[in-house]
Amino acid sequence: MATTTNWKNVGNWHWVDKNCLPWAKDYFTSKLGAQTLEKDSTRVTVEVQDVTGDVDLNQRKGKIIHIYDIAINLKWKATDSQNAKEVTGKISIPEFMHDTGIHEIVFDVTLDKDVRENEPVKHLVRESLLPKLRTCFVDFSKDLLQAHAKDVYISPEQMNGHPVLETYKPKPIQNVQETAKGNDQVLGALVNINQKVEFVCSAQDLFQALLDSGRVRVWSRAPADISAKANTKFVLFGGNVTGTIVEVQENKRIQMTWRLKTWPADHHSNVTIDLIQGDESTELKLVQKDVPIGDKDTTEKNWRNYYWNSIKQAFGYGSLL
Repeated sequence: MATTTNWKNVGNWHWVDKNCLPWAKDYFTSKLGAQTLEKDSTRVTVEVQDVTGDVDLNQRKGKIIHIYDIAINLKWKATDSQNAKEVTGKISIPEFMHDTGIHEIVFDVTLDKDVRENEPVKHLVRESLLPKLRTCFVDFSKDLLQAHAKDVYISPEQMNGHPVLETYKPKPIQNVQETAKGNDQVLGALVNINQKVEFVCSAQDLFQALLDSGRVRVWSRAPADISAKANTKFVLFGGNVTGTIVEVQENKRIQMTWRLKTWPADHHSNVTIDLIQGDESTELKLVQKDVPIGDKDTTEKNWRNYYWNSIKQAFGYGSLL
């Protein structure tokens, strides 16, 4: 849903987001569709078939964050002017994310008629057309911000004296700490973990930060497969943390099973997170049951460092622990 800022959002304090997927479709249809290749008597043209996924621009407390994860499918046609021969095929780009390097983009080239005589044309597309297509992704992030930042952010010149926070500069991605123990270890004594943390935001903002995959990708700085739907599995931190969302009460409670990859095989703890809305902040209460006693300290630190502090730092939800 497209959203524009308003003067109730003084100081760019509240979370504002805009769905930019329609713009991205037009952007890549124009950019990629304009690419052609001519070599000797062969001319290759490209047509975008579809652009799917998510492209969101978010702002909270003066921090503009772009999150995107899209897939693009194209079809190509090569025509030889000497013999009027025509060869067609497809190009699939399965994933282009906000943290994907330009040279990490995968292009899967296929032939509609996969016969040996068409292989030279396929090779031509791979060697000479794909480098042209790759250049179409170089300025996407910059162009996205230039086109839509004004819709989620009130500029300092328009703030009329209101304080403006500095732009967020994320720290490098950190991996979840792993212990030296393997998954074949014997399960011993189990303990519980209890934590209380204050976040300077609404319960709704915190609920979404925990379960919206786009926002989780921001603070975890890694791919995130998670949603607010009950009885769905989640995968975070490159598979180091997995589990199942068991039950949710929107903006109030999250119940889930949760495990570290290094725990004994098939062992899950049970986690309940309660969000208590206050006048100016939200208190988070975590109760985690059945944690292997040898991993209690590591698990407590992981919650503080990789969840709570990362969320606070990414979105400005209060001071670090």
